[in-house]
Amino acid sequence: MVLRAVKRKGPQNPDPCEVLDTCPLCGGKMEEVYSRPHQKVCACADCQTTISIPEVAWDIARVKRKGGSR
Repeated sequence: MVLRAVKRKGPQNPDPCEVLDTCPLCGGKMEEVYSRPHQKVCACADCQTTISIPEVAWDIARVKRKGGSR
């Protein structure tokens, strides 16, 4: 099965910083630093901790939410 990324935003396709809006280390606000076709990166505005989320992870999460298998 080939998974194709859907580029719409909303409840089914949130931005990474919407999913993790506070820093897991200091509790600061996470902001999207850059968004590439294969990866999205958020950074904490206070301590600069970064979190990278590969696009394939979003694809897997979408399939699981729909109840399908990969």
